[in-house]
Amino acid sequence: MTRAIVIDAAGFFSGYVLLFPHDRVFTVKEVVEEIKDPMSRAIYENAASAGKISVLEPSISGIRKAIDAATEEGITDALSEADKKLLALALDLADKGYEVLLITDDSYLHRLARKLGIKTKGVRRPVPRFFKPRLYICRVCGYRSMKRIEACPQCGSKIY
Repeated sequence: MTRAIVIDAAGFFSGYVLLFPHDRVFTVKEVVEEIKDPMSRAIYENAASAGKISVLEPSISGIRKAIDAATEEGITDALSEADKKLLALALDLADKGYEVLLITDDSYLHRLARKLGIKTKGVRRPVPRFFKPRLYICRVCGYRSMKRIEACPQCGSKIY
């Protein structure tokens, strides 16, 4: 079985993507759009020009499976579009017979991927053994969000 590495932006930020010279490496365009710093961008562009990485769009059914799993876990709001599509791409590749490894530092992605039978590996942080939901709370009005936001949508105060 051929191994497929599905990699999040953290894999480019750290240069981790370079550690898989003999595997097929995949990502989604939303991840590529997150790569803004010059060093990480150079890593991506060199890997892409050498044909070492493929940027694919996941299937609608894969996206639906990813969203359904996030809904079951109650963490849909915590996932970005890139997160949903990365998970969907991993599911699509697994359906095509690849042995998939998802590389990310996002604990929610680890949680969902493992629930769906996808192996995961951390970049800078180890894979969490237990998953605790992150909660961001406005100290002024008490607004709560699982999604990281800078300012409270209700009162405009900084979120911690």
